[in-house]
Amino acid sequence: MSTRLALAFALLAIFALAPARADAAKPAQKASIEDFYGDWQGTATATSETDEDFPTSRRDIAVTIARSDIGGFLLSWSTLQRQKGNPNAPLEVMKSTTVEFVPAPTPNTWKSKAEVDPYSGGVLYWARLDGTGLVISSFTINADGKPELQTYRRSLNGKAMRLDFSNVTDGKLVRSVKGSLRRLRTR
Repeated sequence: MSTRLALAFALLAIFALAPARADAAKPAQKASIEDFYGDWQGTATATSETDEDFPTSRRDIAVTIARSDIGGFLLSWSTLQRQKGNPNAPLEVMKSTTVEFVPAPTPNTWKSKAEVDPYSGGVLYWARLDGTGLVISSFTINADGKPELQTYRRSLNGKAMRLDFSNVTDGKLVRSVKGSLRRLRTR
C-alpha cells in the first residue's frame, strides 16, 4: 500500500472515530414569533444605489416586538439615519414606526391591523415567518405613481438578530441595509 493511501485511510479512521461536536452543523430550528419578542438595539450600514453624496452611511437601530392583546404582535422600530446634509458632517434624522399585526388566514402570517389604501399614500404591511426568520414587508404607491416595496428580514442567532433590508422602487433597488442587534430584554 502506498504511503499516500495509508495516510488517507488513517485520516478517515481518525475522523470516523472522533466524537461528534455539539455545535456541528445541524438543521436550523424553525422560529416562532415568540422567539422575536423583546427589545433589540444595534447598528447597521446602509448602501444607496441612487445617492451619490451618501453611497454608504451608518445607522443606529432599535426594534421592539411584543405580544398584542388580539393574538398578533406589536412591532416598533426606530432608525437614526445619517444620510442627509454634508457628507463630512451628516445630519442625524430619527425615523420611527409602530405597526400592530393581527393573524392572517395562513398560519405564521400576519397583516397590519389598520386598513390602508396604498393608492392614497397609505402603507400596507404584512409579516410572515420564513423558516428561521421574520419577514416584514410594506408596499405603497408614491405620489409619482411608482410602487415601492420594502422588506425587512430579521433572523436570530442566540441573543443576536440579523437585519437585511431592501427598498425597491419601480423595480429598481434603491437602498439596502445590513445590521445586527442585541437583545436587551425579553418581553
